[in-house]
Amino acid sequence: MPPPRQRRTQEEVYGDGRAFSTSTAWPRRAGRQQRARPASATPLSYRERALRAWRDSKHQDDFFCRVYSYFAGKGVLTIVLAHVLQLVTLGFVVGLSTFVFGCIDHAKVRKQRSLSEVVIPQCTRQFSWTVTILLYSFVVFWLAQMVRTALDIPSLLEIRAFFTEVLGVPPADIGTVAWHEIVDRMVKLRDVEIREYRGLTKSRILGYRLTADSIVNRIMRRENYMIALFNKDVLNISIPGLGKEQVLTKALEWNLSFCLMSYLFDERGQLRHRFLKESNRDILAKGLRRRFQFMAAINMMFAPFIVVFLVLYSFLRYFDELYHEPGTLMSRAFTPYAKYKFRNFNEVPHSFHRRLSSAHPKATLYLGQFRNDALITVARFVSFVAGSFTALLLVLTVFDNELSLEFEITPHRTVLFYIGLFSAILAAARGMVPTEEQEYLHPAWIIRDALEDLQYMEPEWRGKLDTTKVRRDFEALFSYKLLIFAHELLGVITAPFVMLVSLPSSAERVIDFFREFTVHEGGLGYVCSFAVFDFERHGNVKFAAPARAPNEHLVSKHGKMEQSFLAFKADYPEWQPRDQAGSIYLQRAQNTQHDLWRMGSAMSGAGAAYGWIHIPDRC
Repeated sequence: MPPPRQRRTQEEVYGDGRAFSTSTAWPRRAGRQQRARPASATPLSYRERALRAWRDSKHQDDFFCRVYSYFAGKGVLTIVLAHVLQLVTLGFVVGLSTFVFGCIDHAKVRKQRSLSEVVIPQCTRQFSWTVTILLYSFVVFWLAQMVRTALDIPSLLEIRAFFTEVLGVPPADIGTVAWHEIVDRMVKLRDVEIREYRGLTKSRILGYRLTADSIVNRIMRRENYMIALFNKDVLNISIPGLGKEQVLTKALEWNLSFCLMSYLFDERGQLRHRFLKESNRDILAKGLRRRFQFMAAINMMFAPFIVVFLVLYSFLRYFDELYHEPGTLMSRAFTPYAKYKFRNFNEVPHSFHRRLSSAHPKATLYLGQFRNDALITVARFVSFVAGSFTALLLVLTVFDNELSLEFEITPHRTVLFYIGLFSAILAAARGMVPTEEQEYLHPAWIIRDALEDLQYMEPEWRGKLDTTKVRRDFEALFSYKLLIFAHELLGVITAPFVMLVSLPSSAERVIDFFREFTVHEGGLGYVCSFAVFDFERHGNVKFAAPARAPNEHLVSKHGKMEQSFLAFKADYPEWQPRDQAGSIYLQRAQNTQHDLWRMGSAMSGAGAAYGWIHIPDRC
């Protein structure tokens, strides 16, 4: 017989001296129904509810996602405030755009001197039925989201109680504690509970036991599949008629996630069993094509309104930044497509964003080394002229404050307008002129550092990092923000055509991919096989894997799985590989790193030895 349930507090002290505590009462064994709680009983506290969710094996994905969201959101107040202010911002933009475009008589603006004289009385009655339906739909959506935010508060309080009373992480420490420490605490907590309850069979222990990779796999179950889809180039997201270039926008990304994830996964986040049977291939691919085509029609219907919203929102969001720092127009950012290419399996968002932030200045400096000397000469001249005009106008306004508002240099264009114009030109021109420090740097040195942060390198780039070909390839991944924004606007219009023409051709490959790259892990369920670091199945000997995959089709591109394995070990130092192949590969990486350190070699040597695999310092 299993031992009686124990009602005491168990404490486990960590290396930093802090402790967690939890009741060690374990849910009854499978097959026994727990006695219903009497209606008159005291309601469960947030701590008790959190522990119940912690031990609920059927909804572990949801629980660990809530844990990570609480950690990443930095506490209940910050999360709720962020959600509320996002809704207020959304309502403000929609309300302002409705007022500006629907409630003002623009023909009277130049003739009248007050707002009341140009506002259309009872303007909402003049709206078309389409606009009216959309506005009412938005109001219903907005209210539903606000109610949902309010209903999420008890769930957030449960997780706060779990952090505070069980893991020993009070709200004051949530902004400084490391994520891997949270994971280590949860792993140790589960080990303590398993030891306390001796009635568990080996199979149930396997199902309940936690490791760092099992926790992160639950959090990133769907994201790992998306990363793998882009790594294996399964999706055709080229714009019809514009070549084979793969262009991903936020609009298309959202539609992809909706079409794929809601179709392939059930409400518990598990892959539906019918996708694992090859006999269902044709009917499932047909269903996926219909989803793409249906969403294409929906996007076509709402595209004009989304474009107007994006333009107005972006104007309000970035106006102050552009006004004070016009040079941001010419700054760069990683494209949405590049982010999927760079992201590792089992890499949680905040870790990925930290890598991108580290690589950003190096990538900017790298592209700045490919200078057009003629263009730089012109930019210096433009900078001098624009700076001269700006200085002259500023000096004039110092002596006469009213000059900036009343004196017109050209019809209807005052001094203030030209100060802003010449300041923008000056900032843009200066951004094209390299500093003295940048004059003597070599492109290959800089991009090597950036690629180590990004943990990505195309095979054809090796040995050609200082060439124009590599620069152009990298520019496609690290584009101007202005160009990315233009792609986002055009993406609202082109996304329906991509889903109507390009993506349906990928339907069979998508279904095949989920069947071929899905494995079942005990206690975890169905997951992307790359994310469990199975070297026997996916090992690439070109990247020093200890085992060779049965065929090339099963290997990740650019050593993505091998790199993800090393990066995961660096992020979670306490984690140990579950199989011998992983341990061998980790030992090889550690030996290589030790040899490089002993010889004083640069980290780039590891890239050469491991087919460009970056070995993190903490491996």
